[in-house]
Amino acid sequence: MSWQSYIDDHLMADIEGNHLTSAAIIGHDGSVWAQSANFPQFKPDEITGIMNDFENPGSLAPTGLYLGGTKYMVIQGEAGAVIRGKKVLFLNPCLSPIFSRMHFFKSRSQSHILS
Repeated sequence: MSWQSYIDDHLMADIEGNHLTSAAIIGHDGSVWAQSANFPQFKPDEITGIMNDFENPGSLAPTGLYLGGTKYMVIQGEAGAVIRGKKVLFLNPCLSPIFSRMHFFKSRSQSHILS
C-alpha cells in the first residue's frame, strides 16, 4: 500500500458520518509523501516551526502554529510526539464557538497532519 492510498482509503474514509477534512504525511525535511486533495498549501517555514516544536515542546505556544497561512492556537500535546491546535471558525455572542482542530503526530521518519 502506498502512503497516498493510506490517506485516500483510510484517513479520509467516512466512519459513521464523520471524516477528516484533510490529511497529509510529510517527511521531517518538509517533503510531502502524500496528501488529500484539499490539504492547504503550506510554506516550508511552517513545517520547520512544527518540527522544531517536536524537538523543543512549547516553542509554538507563544506565537501559535501556522499551516497554509492559517493560525492555530496550540492547546496541548505530548512532548515530542503530538501537537494539537485549534482555531475558532465562527464566534457569535448568541452561539457557542465552533472550533476546527488540527493534530500533528510525529514518527521516526515522517509527520502526520490531520484536520
